[in-house]
Amino acid sequence: MNDPQDALKTPPVVYNLTGTVAGRFAIQGQLGAGGMGQVYRAADETLKRTVAIKRMAPQFQFDPRDRQRFLREAQRASGLNHPNIAAIYDVLEDKGEILLVMEFIEGVTLRQRMKQAMGLAEFLEIAIQCADGLGAAHESRIVHGDIKPENIMLTPAKRVKVLDFGVARRFTSATANEATQSMASMTAAICGTPAYMAPEVLKQRPYDGRADLFSLGLTFYEMLGGKQPFQSDSFAGTLAQVLHAEVPSLSEVNKRVPLPIANVVSKLLMKDPEARYANAKALLDDLQLLQQGGKPKFTPVDQKVRRPQSWMKWAAVVVGAVALVAAFRGPLGRLIAIDTATGARPDSAPVALPQRQILALLPFPAIEGDPKLTSLGQGLVESVSAKLSHLTEDRPLEVIPASNLQARNVNSVAEASKQFGATLGLAVTLSKSGELLHVTYSLLDAHSGRAVGGDAITVPAADAFTIEDDVARGAVKALQLKLQPEEQAALNVHGTDQAAAFAYFLQARGYLLDFVKAENIENALIMTREALKLDPNFGMARATLGEAYWRKYWLTKDAQWAKLAKNECASAVKLGNSGAAGHTCLGLVNDGTGEYKEAAAEFQRAVELEPTNEDAYVGLALAYEHQGAISESEKTYQRAIDSHPTSSHAYNSLGTFYLRRNEYEKAAGMFQKVIELAPEGYGGYVNLGATYNDMGKYKDAIEPLKKSIAIRPSYAAYTNLSTAYFGLNQFAEDAASNEEAIKLNPEQHIVWGNLGDARKYLGQKKEASETYQRAAELALKELKVNPRDPDVLSSLANYYSELGDRNRALLYLGQSLQYGRNDKEILLDAAEVHNNLGESGLAVEWLGKAVRAGYPVERIASLPEFRNLEYNPGYRQLTLRTPVSK
Repeated sequence: MNDPQDALKTPPVVYNLTGTVAGRFAIQGQLGAGGMGQVYRAADETLKRTVAIKRMAPQFQFDPRDRQRFLREAQRASGLNHPNIAAIYDVLEDKGEILLVMEFIEGVTLRQRMKQAMGLAEFLEIAIQCADGLGAAHESRIVHGDIKPENIMLTPAKRVKVLDFGVARRFTSATANEATQSMASMTAAICGTPAYMAPEVLKQRPYDGRADLFSLGLTFYEMLGGKQPFQSDSFAGTLAQVLHAEVPSLSEVNKRVPLPIANVVSKLLMKDPEARYANAKALLDDLQLLQQGGKPKFTPVDQKVRRPQSWMKWAAVVVGAVALVAAFRGPLGRLIAIDTATGARPDSAPVALPQRQILALLPFPAIEGDPKLTSLGQGLVESVSAKLSHLTEDRPLEVIPASNLQARNVNSVAEASKQFGATLGLAVTLSKSGELLHVTYSLLDAHSGRAVGGDAITVPAADAFTIEDDVARGAVKALQLKLQPEEQAALNVHGTDQAAAFAYFLQARGYLLDFVKAENIENALIMTREALKLDPNFGMARATLGEAYWRKYWLTKDAQWAKLAKNECASAVKLGNSGAAGHTCLGLVNDGTGEYKEAAAEFQRAVELEPTNEDAYVGLALAYEHQGAISESEKTYQRAIDSHPTSSHAYNSLGTFYLRRNEYEKAAGMFQKVIELAPEGYGGYVNLGATYNDMGKYKDAIEPLKKSIAIRPSYAAYTNLSTAYFGLNQFAEDAASNEEAIKLNPEQHIVWGNLGDARKYLGQKKEASETYQRAAELALKELKVNPRDPDVLSSLANYYSELGDRNRALLYLGQSLQYGRNDKEILLDAAEVHNNLGESGLAVEWLGKAVRAGYPVERIASLPEFRNLEYNPGYRQLTLRTPVSK
């Protein structure tokens, strides 16, 4: 199956943009080019000013997540307003490319200026302006991440302008053979130029503005000393220098540099961020005092700055140019870490945590060139998430699994706060050195982004038990949870006594997080089979094998995989050691194949085994709903909320239940609660808009749907927006919205059917027919998964009625009515099918049934599908219209 994002992954054609127009900008000529992209001079034809436009390099164009991340970073940075920061005016997406519109600056880079010797007066003037600009950005919680002479401009009026603020931190690259190359091959947490990067950044630890101060110190050192102190002729050598080499004082390198200035620079270059200036404001104060002939407040004047003796010994592990670890080794190979937020040792006083602990397990970032290590990390995060979720009962703690974040493409604690209302995030990183694995985890405060706890360990790569145990126990400690003995014991349960089998299991779970890709399902099957070879009685692995078969069935619609899925899930349950996993697996398969009563029984058993398992509650509620036990379904959704009162997922699930039951005010109340918990999340607005659509309040629906799209474009938002436009008879806007939805999810029959309707009412008969045919093909594929799905059956009936195929239309309509249990939408579809087939009397009869089942009369009156019935007496009476006088 083709990846729907493939089009976005194709780099744009590289050519010179000179002479072209992008939006309102006429591009006049290229100013330069580098690893990050090309820079052009352009004229803003609206505001009549000259601007600089940076065209992002192709490698930053084709990952949709990177594009969105970059856009968010640039938008944040655009809020900076300071005379020493080059302003970002706008971010454009033009012809599939990202263009950054910036302040145009006449002058030279600091690198160019440094080709000639610099006096102390000029140095101080430049240094003061740099510190002033950094301070303003840091106050806005924006870290540059790539401070170096190339990113500092000097105007003819001697004004300093720092370039690429808020952008360079995530998107920087350079020539691969340069010692100062950027770390494009490393994780997203480490981006910048290694020769200018702070040790804490290279060690993949959370960092703040003090990392920029370290980079600025290196720039100062080069301005006065003439040489970058860490740069060597190899990449690995440069990294080793940054991590471990002590820099000679500037007063030794250049005798003309006074000791107070040298001490300021030495303080900036401390390996420990706690030993540096606390912030740019303190640095600015010292520099201004020096410029005025005074004495700095924060450094000694008459003696050299001495680097403090660490209470730990350094031990470095440097692997090529990718896995970079500088670790503090303690007894038995365990690492001792300083808390990255407070500088405190692990046995120091606990850090204050947010009162509402809504913990987001951040998705494990992909490690380039190592899919197995990536899947291990992803599975580790999911496993730790499950263990922490067991601890939420009777505690003010909510755990948002990494899979939920990944489903919405959320990768940072800040975005998790917006989309899910998270107050904390847990981030895990892995790097491998031979047979050793280095694991770092950090508990992050969502408000500040700073680490409030964490640790690092180095263990044999094969010791998957220790890896998971340490992360889970460390997270519990960082969360300051006091566990009962049985809870403590549960943290150490792995379901097998074979560490290698458990490692294979974690990898399989990691691959299944992205089950829409066929290769991931195949890899999950391989890893799970390997686990079961080592331990055939590993129940959780057996359940994972069943889930992998089910995902393959879902992807291929081949019935053999559904049969295998059911067999493996049932085997996991029979083993008796799979816990809730075996029952949720079997419940998932039973519900997906129409065996709703059996599904409910399995989910009920899963809930009994794991009372905190939110997914089991939702699965149980759906199974009840599918078999018509509506009261039990509602109670179960409410139990999920009672168990997870701060979970937007639980409120959203109950809201969609009410929506299906025509209880619109209740549904709107649930979605308003979702928005209240996560006001910057797009999901609540999508569903609120859908609710207004179902109420026939199409104009009211448009605002929340557009707000959702502004936050993040999604298939669901565009589909619901198309429905609103359809209800308002705005068919051109309806078609355009459906076309955007198809770009995001081309395999959904519903959106093709909607597009067919729009094209029909636009008079595009041939195009509409082709679109309905495509919708029918996709619906038939989906029907293979669950032949008793009433919604798919009714949609097929509709498509065939539009295509004039009476026999198929009535066949699928009959089956839909059989399984639909008086569903108002299916009754309305029956009316439309008969109307399309020219049977107006039957159409009116089914409309009456739909109204009695709860379909709003005012919405029926607004639907263009029944416009031909305007003069039908039964229709007019049903819709309370005045009879027509002939």
